[in-house]
Amino acid sequence: MVASDPNSAESIALSVVIPTYRRLDYLGPLFDALTENVSHVPTSFEVILVDNDPAASAKDVPRPHFVRYVHEPNPGVANARNRGVAEARGTHIVFLDDDELPDSGWLAAFANCASQGAQAAFGPIDPVFDMPPPPELFASLDRVFSRRLKVADSGDISDLRAYLGTGNSMFLRDLLVSLGLPFDPAFDRGGEDVWLLRKLVDDLGVRLVWCEAAKVRERVPSARCTIKFLRNRRFRDGQLRCVVEAGTGGWRSVTRVGFWMAAGLAQVAISVPMALVTRAFAPERSVRWQLMAYGGAGKVLWWTKLNI
Repeated sequence: MVASDPNSAESIALSVVIPTYRRLDYLGPLFDALTENVSHVPTSFEVILVDNDPAASAKDVPRPHFVRYVHEPNPGVANARNRGVAEARGTHIVFLDDDELPDSGWLAAFANCASQGAQAAFGPIDPVFDMPPPPELFASLDRVFSRRLKVADSGDISDLRAYLGTGNSMFLRDLLVSLGLPFDPAFDRGGEDVWLLRKLVDDLGVRLVWCEAAKVRERVPSARCTIKFLRNRRFRDGQLRCVVEAGTGGWRSVTRVGFWMAAGLAQVAISVPMALVTRAFAPERSVRWQLMAYGGAGKVLWWTKLNI
């Protein structure tokens, strides 16, 4: 472990940024996983905990010596991530959500990716449910909370940028800093990462790569294991797809949004009757059809107030 003094100005290779908001009971297990993990990192690093609670509720939570506490009182995940970027001193910034637990070798894998010249890299995510979800919802929940790609290590995943988020990811710091505020505060309740990835890939031509060994497990509370949560999530995702594709305007954006609105209409037209037909004898399949309908409706109604 090459831990860096939080007050030192020495050169740092990796800055791990962890935005958190009133999840105090999550931090202990997260710090334990980090402590085990960083002992295998062959480079200098720092860990920055960005507390986004205006009341600074995480300030007095016991933390390892290598974790630096930062308070960002302006609420919103975009504000928290931007503060982390501003505070980071490493050549590369690794984003870890406060509900994610890294596996052994996680940070070393990102360090290796950075040494190979990656500007943006993403690792696998496996969900861990607090309580077993209803059987008919399991497949849909697993799909929402997991990231598993059949891609070779270091493979190009730029074409999947619409399906990636910044949880368990790494970026070249200079790349993010060059954007000013890399995460748009307009997406203060989510979607800020999808917007960023659109800019990186479409506007700047940045190559996104897969980092197979950088694995984390994401904790999923029982409150999220409901059909209501899944419906709201898919509707929001449908909206975000069109908002992001709208980009900064122009005919190309109009064409993209028109395509996805038409796709959304088709999804609704096909999936609503299928959800009804399969409800009695195939509840899991019916749920999938329902969620497709909600995703399609979100694409059609993307211009309404975002359900985020």
